[in-house]
Amino acid sequence: MKIGSDEDSLSELLSQIRACKICEEHLPFPPKPILIAKPGAVLLIVGQAPGLRVHETGLPWNDPSGDRLRKWLRMTRTQFYNDDFIAIIPTGFCYPGKGNRGDLPPRPECAPQWHPLLRKLLKNIKLTLLIGSHAQRYYL
Repeated sequence: MKIGSDEDSLSELLSQIRACKICEEHLPFPPKPILIAKPGAVLLIVGQAPGLRVHETGLPWNDPSGDRLRKWLRMTRTQFYNDDFIAIIPTGFCYPGKGNRGDLPPRPECAPQWHPLLRKLLKNIKLTLLIGSHAQRYYL
């Protein structure tokens, strides 16, 4: 990746992530990496992986779990999706499919491939929320 402004570098990285097919053969649908990030974000929310509804809409946390999270955080949808302040990055960027007991866990390829690069460009992060056991296991 060429080094330019943080905004240009992040934009290029987001394009690479959105074109990623690293785990395509393991997914039930074509890859559709879902995340939100801008260089000025101060809050980073790291979740698990998109569910089917999020996969369909392309908007992170756009499901009942997102409603619950916004309620816990006492944030409106407008506040939550203000990408000038909040970055939303899942541990697995694509919907992993269904298993016997709900959604499958996030694919293991995503976080090691992309998170270090994203974190390097999100220099203003003051607080990171790790939502769910997979995000916690990866970072803690």
